[in-house]
Amino acid sequence: MDQKTEELLRAVIRRQDVRVHFQPIIHIRTRQIYGYEGLIRGPVNTVLHAPTRLFEAAARTGLLAELDLLCRQAVIKRFAQLGLPGRLFINVDPFSLVHEHFREGQTLELIEQAGLTPSQLIIELTETHPVEDVHLMQQAMVHYREMGFRVALDDLGAGYSGLKLWSEIRPDIVKIDRHFIHGVDQDRTKQQFVSTILKTATALGCRVITEGVETGNEYATLRKIGVEMLQGYYFSRPVELPPVAISSKLFRKEVRVAEEDEAPTVEMLTRPVVSVQAEAMVREVGDLFTSTPELESIVVVHETEVLGLVLRREFMNLYASLYGKELYGKQPILRFMNRNILQVDKKLPLEEVSYRLTTSLDIHTDEFIILDDCRLAGKGRLIDLLHEITKLQVSRARHANPLTLLPGNVPIQQQLQKLFRQNIPFTVCYFDLDNFKPFNDFFGFSRGDMVIRFVSDLLTANIDDQIDFIGHIGGDDFVVIFRSDDWQHKVERILRQFDDSIGGLYNGHIGCVITTTDREGRERQYGQMTLSAGAVIIHPSPWRCHIDLSEEASIAKHHAKALPGSVLYIHELPVDPPLVAAPI
Repeated sequence: MDQKTEELLRAVIRRQDVRVHFQPIIHIRTRQIYGYEGLIRGPVNTVLHAPTRLFEAAARTGLLAELDLLCRQAVIKRFAQLGLPGRLFINVDPFSLVHEHFREGQTLELIEQAGLTPSQLIIELTETHPVEDVHLMQQAMVHYREMGFRVALDDLGAGYSGLKLWSEIRPDIVKIDRHFIHGVDQDRTKQQFVSTILKTATALGCRVITEGVETGNEYATLRKIGVEMLQGYYFSRPVELPPVAISSKLFRKEVRVAEEDEAPTVEMLTRPVVSVQAEAMVREVGDLFTSTPELESIVVVHETEVLGLVLRREFMNLYASLYGKELYGKQPILRFMNRNILQVDKKLPLEEVSYRLTTSLDIHTDEFIILDDCRLAGKGRLIDLLHEITKLQVSRARHANPLTLLPGNVPIQQQLQKLFRQNIPFTVCYFDLDNFKPFNDFFGFSRGDMVIRFVSDLLTANIDDQIDFIGHIGGDDFVVIFRSDDWQHKVERILRQFDDSIGGLYNGHIGCVITTTDREGRERQYGQMTLSAGAVIIHPSPWRCHIDLSEEASIAKHHAKALPGSVLYIHELPVDPPLVAAPI
């Protein structure tokens, strides 16, 4: 770096000549601003205006720690001056944390001077250099947490050791690098990456923010995947005077029908809770536990956001110890809360909550937080969840086909009735084996059962289990209720895979032709089994309730079986409504 640039950098630090920009972070469900990331720009019309140039120059001259402290001070001061809502994300370079000039308590002093609280601040770890001493940095992060700050890991997937840092530091939030977001609506690999990160974050009790969202299609794709928070040009560029609300026009108004799923939700398990604000002191919480012996836990919140849980047993072991009140009474409760608490929306199905609890790592499982539109609604207990899950499994087993364990006629009827009530489009596809009875008679029931299970596995592997439904009517008859847009492609793939694989179940029989007696006792030859599929497409209309779906599905199956080979027949419904009303 030339001497001129170094002199300019030193002048920037000496004169504190930096400008602060803010970019909002949006919470999808509430459609509100969750917080702002504070970003720095150097002097206008200089080589150090761009933040990358500014910080690269500081790194080369050994002034990174000084610049980092200056930027931190400027961001905190400006955030307080503007009175912005939500949380403040501050970028901190790991190098500055382990630098010899790093002094504990600097950030806490800055926020106290600005009139902010630790619960408003999120330390965003920005990895611009390899972090060789992860243990030392982990100690620094523990130090920040003890003061009440939360920790975010920036640019996951782009840094030198992002995944390693994630596992070692266990941040409260991870931010997925913009590389994986650009064009995510057209890239299945990127979609899979984001989905995997979301699942991992759930297991680790961590929240996720995706950076670099620039288009409406990227936003829609990420929302569909299940991302909770977004940041990017689509909502707002980094500016000196950022918005305090986001236009409703940016949130796509798609026609969405409430699921109204009959599956029981976690709302039924909701129990009342006692909560305290993040600024509460240990003595205040101790008084609550002492005066209420039956109280097992207390929720800690910042405004309406749940931060964690104070567990009675852990807290009282410390607080009730010799000199516990004197030592810890005036300290903030944030230092003693458990952050690894599962939080779920009250509309989440019981089975999904059970899955999240059983696949999570190092999460407190005895209790979990239940939210209503991101606000505290109450808590649930693991013992109550297990009781309801057991009842649900017993009920399903009662109505499942004993051979394939797929839902039988009663659940199929319930699913159809639900879709009729919702008045959303779906397709009923009736699958039936051709030449199955001769095969079953020739090879025996055991081999016939193998064929039935093969078809069951084939159908299950090719549907979208999030929105499609598969049922086993009985014998060799199956029903798939599709809500997938590409249902026809899925059916055609099923038929191809069936033809490619069914020959293996004929035990090497030449040409897969068998000779056996028909229903009249005459000897006949039968060729290889095929699979017929008859489909009925149901569109939203005032006449849906008048459709005799049983008759229409039978017509579709009859036409399919009349055609040679494994085929799909799509039955077109009449324009005028039939006069009969009946489900399958």
